[in-house]
Amino acid sequence: MRRITLSMILLALVITIVGCSPKGDPKETLEAYYANIINEDYKAAYAMLLESDKQATTRDEFVQFMELNEQLTKLKKVEVKQAEKNGDTVVFDVIENGHDAIENKDKAATVKRSVTVENGEWKVAAEGPYKNMIADRMAWIGNMYLNGTGGKTLNLNTAVTWFEDALEQDPSYYRANYGLAAALTKLQLYEEAITYAQKYVDASKDNKEKSSGLNILGICYDVTGEREKAKEAFQKAVELNPENKSAQNNLNQFK
Repeated sequence: MRRITLSMILLALVITIVGCSPKGDPKETLEAYYANIINEDYKAAYAMLLESDKQATTRDEFVQFMELNEQLTKLKKVEVKQAEKNGDTVVFDVIENGHDAIENKDKAATVKRSVTVENGEWKVAAEGPYKNMIADRMAWIGNMYLNGTGGKTLNLNTAVTWFEDALEQDPSYYRANYGLAAALTKLQLYEEAITYAQKYVDASKDNKEKSSGLNILGICYDVTGEREKAKEAFQKAVELNPENKSAQNNLNQFK
């Protein structure tokens, strides 16, 4: 009787251990996730994320981000290599091969991605809260329309719309103010451009960024007849970034 009891205990222990083992293989899970991204089945990819990441980003936000990102970088293939294992988390080095629309060339980048056990299954950890990256992708697309790059036809009004959408998505994403100011300047809507250029300068912490914004301010002030303000803006732009040739050339007109 004692032997039977012991055997039953050992069997139960084995069943418990097997039952706690995660289903599937972490590498295959990550490869399947990337296959969904490449095939543009973003809803299926979202379903493979950790629950905590789903709480940070809704499915619609994830899909929106991926659709925007696809316009910038079209992922073609990946190579997944295990880097390290830490408990229930496995970290992989992933070589992402894709086409960069802005530079119009194929590029490869190595990133680290993690797969973690959750509720007995392997789940993929997100790159971050995707909803916070939507404005950035919108602004990049706006830049393509602003400059006629990335397969987009130059269209200033479309660029304005993209920059406005980026700011509506995230008012704190100050870089969209620069693109909006640049587009409005080219549309000769100088008064409006001044507003957004000033917002960009005020929010920028980097001297080169401030210099670029001040250069746009100077151009707008000059065209609208505020010559002293224009000169002051160009001077500050050059002081903050002596390598800003455009600002230097604009300042030379006042000498």
